[in-house]
Amino acid sequence: MNTPLHTIFSWFQSGDFPTEAQFKATFSSFYHKDYPIPVENIEGLEDLSQLFAGSEAFQEHLSDSDAHSAHLALLNANNLTSAHVSNWKNKLGIVNAGIIDSTDQPGNVYTKTQTDGFVDELKEADTNLESEIENIKKLLLSNDLSLDELQEIVDFIKKNRIDIEALKAISLEGTKEDKVKLLLDYSWLKSPKNQQEFNQQIYEKVLVISETPTSALVQITGSTVFTNPVETEHVIIQARDSVTGKKINIDDYATNQTIEINMLGAIVNPINILILKVKP
Repeated sequence: MNTPLHTIFSWFQSGDFPTEAQFKATFSSFYHKDYPIPVENIEGLEDLSQLFAGSEAFQEHLSDSDAHSAHLALLNANNLTSAHVSNWKNKLGIVNAGIIDSTDQPGNVYTKTQTDGFVDELKEADTNLESEIENIKKLLLSNDLSLDELQEIVDFIKKNRIDIEALKAISLEGTKEDKVKLLLDYSWLKSPKNQQEFNQQIYEKVLVISETPTSALVQITGSTVFTNPVETEHVIIQARDSVTGKKINIDDYATNQTIEINMLGAIVNPINILILKVKP
């Protein structure tokens, strides 16, 4: 039985001498540390226990993988949205970091193996191009009659350019050659009527030959038709990728006026079309 504090205090006033019974009543009013305090005597303990989870609920919480999914990232990152990922990248300073291809997501940079593959392709293309250049050099140094004739024409034009210019000057001066009638009909020279017209037509023909290129390079991005830069249907046409240098399969058709190119497959880079004029 508990004794009220004010009663205990009255037993120990100055000049009082507490009895044995009062001493026992005093100490019996408090709990000794050698004896446990009954649970039912602790006020509010039951309400406090409601704030804690039971053992079973706690174990279920530990085994629940989604217990804190609204606040913490899961080990497999299944609860992260694209916004979450973007925020993490910003915080970690890796927004512009490069990634390589994965099983389910393409990367934005090439691996060393891929880069080495590109380099090997360029080396192969360079080797092929070097081989083609050597073949052209050998062809130019060969005894090919068509090339010899072409070279003779070029040499003649270079050597006789002064004479050709003089011929033009004569034809424009209105000399007596306009009085010289021609006996034959030179239809391939637009049927000149006199020597002066004949000279003028010859000059124009020679000038066209001297100014007409023997080769040309045209870049295209798909099937197309363009003006023939060498002005003859007698050409060799070759197509190469402008980046890798690899040969590209095409179907071509040339006239004296135009060249038609049809691509036989998909292309990635612009295509360089090499046009070489040959003797008929």
